[in-house]
Amino acid sequence: MRRVFFVAGIVVILLGIIGFLALLWQPVTALCVGLSLVLSGALMLTVSDLLGRVAYLEEQLQVYSPAENDPDLPQRRCANCGKSYDFDYPACPHCGKRES
Repeated sequence: MRRVFFVAGIVVILLGIIGFLALLWQPVTALCVGLSLVLSGALMLTVSDLLGRVAYLEEQLQVYSPAENDPDLPQRRCANCGKSYDFDYPACPHCGKRES
């Protein structure tokens, strides 16, 4: 996703420059079109950079999201259907029975 924003940002900036140069005979229009496209491209490059920074931080922090039915999580057995499920679930994910 980061690469998509980066490439789109570069393309939009180039289109802004080309639009500015193509419309030089109308200076106000050229300035509006060029500036808006260049700013949009800069925003996309900023989003790309932020996505890269988030990915780096997640890698450094080694973000862990526990998988469903992780064996390290405490389990509870449903009184209704008898199947086991994670202790932190408010109801049995198999039959929907709430524990009291």
